[in-house]
Amino acid sequence: MKTMRMLALPAIAAAAVLTMTGCFQLPGAPTSPATTTPAETGGTGGGGGETAGDLAGTSWTGSTEGQPDVSFTLNADGTVDFSSWGGESFDSPADVWSGDAASVTITVTQIVDQSSGDSIDITYSGPAENGSMNLQGEGTDGNSYTLTATQG
Repeated sequence: MKTMRMLALPAIAAAAVLTMTGCFQLPGAPTSPATTTPAETGGTGGGGGETAGDLAGTSWTGSTEGQPDVSFTLNADGTVDFSSWGGESFDSPADVWSGDAASVTITVTQIVDQSSGDSIDITYSGPAENGSMNLQGEGTDGNSYTLTATQG
């Protein structure tokens, strides 16, 4: 009988410990990120009425003050590929975008100013909702610019 009592005590202690572990929990990791980038959202784009993240992978055509023929794609990795800039291919790995349809920012780099020959960068921003964008930009030369485009 004494050996039964000696084995029962550790078994009761183990059961008590297991019972107590259900009384508390360690905090978990957050279930959703505070902010996202285009690379994280991986949207597919489409017709109009985009929501956050839906711009990734979308293609656009339009114009700027100096270039009547601009075509580009907003890649899921946050880069921008220009298939046409004034009728010519213009692609720099430093061309990037961020945001969503409510507020998108596109930075175009290494644009040669025809009057001075200097290279400038322009950062455009504004909404890109319902399949169209009319973005206002500021160049490293201090001038203001506009980029107007439609999706498709």
